Amino acid sequence: VPKLMPAEGLGSISWFDVIISGLEQCAADYGFKVTVKGPPKADPAIQAQIVLDNIGKNFDAIVVCPIEDAIIDSAFERANKTGVMTFGNEGYTLKNVTFDIAAMSNKAFGEAMMKSAISYTGGTGNYLVSVGFLDSAAPNEWADAGIEYQKTNAPGLNNILGYTRGTDRFEDNEDPEAAEEKLAEYITNNSGLNLIIGNSFTTGVAAGEAIARKKLAGKLFYVGIGLPVTIGKFIEEGTLQEGFFWDPYLTGYAIGYIAFRSWSGNTLKDGDSVEKPDGSKIEGFESLTIGTNLTGGNIIYGDCIVSINKDNLESWYAKFSNYGWPQH
Repeated sequence: VPKLMPAEGLGSISWFDVIISGLEQCAADYGFKVTVKGPPKADPAIQAQIVLDNIGKNFDAIVVCPIEDAIIDSAFERANKTGVMTFGNEGYTLKNVTFDIAAMSNKAFGEAMMKSAISYTGGTGNYLVSVGFLDSAAPNEWADAGIEYQKTNAPGLNNILGYTRGTDRFEDNEDPEAAEEKLAEYITNNSGLNLIIGNSFTTGVAAGEAIARKKLAGKLFYVGIGLPVTIGKFIEEGTLQEGFFWDPYLTGYAIGYIAFRSWSGNTLKDGDSVEKPDGSKIEGFESLTIGTNLTGGNIIYGDCIVSINKDNLESWYAKFSNYGWPQH
């Protein structure tokens, strides 16, 4: 159950389409059946009702990428009582799950972005961190991890917003125009700013526009979340440096594998891998980590962190085209 599945004829959500393709490939490889149902609009009540409506309809397991964790957790509790296994994807506070399945840990993702960012600046200067919203769980964990990594590994870098959690990052509200205005203001008022770290797709696009407009390419660097379709052109132009994400197709395959293996009674443990039937391991999921989230729910994740830069951008354009989502 994805977050959104528009009515037929109204298009689709490409990210979820690719995840579903990976999931369906896993189903074909292992001989199980996948049915995909989603809300026609991003409404958590509708999404939860889909779960409830499908209890008792011969489904052995239900996987949800939740819009709102709490309401899905309640629906999952009811599903569990009937013997249906439940799984989340990026449901970071879900409790009533066999596993919440993630491509990577949020800590590792935030650290990877900061580590790369440090390499572009030489570990000195002044930086700025964004999130979409201050109450978004994962992006704020990325920001936390990145800032902590900087403090330990690059003391010569300085966060211009300080180090008090909450005010040490700015919200772009996932509004492109507002984000560009805020960035332009920060750039104007901080002449020594040489790095922007974006934990929102919106910041990447806004940074590309702002840096190009102020002719600061090569002086003000950007590293953050971004796909070829969102920031590829800016990387090609040399305006932005690197965009991080996780491979949706391989994540979809991992979701299918983990759910199927769990249902089969083959308990997964730390260090196990996501594999094809021939034993070959899925890249980024060669060694799984199992832990618990803040609510005590089980979480399982790989290390499927990938990035685009000027050296590999073309190969990622080709890969996404093969996934059925052309981005160029």
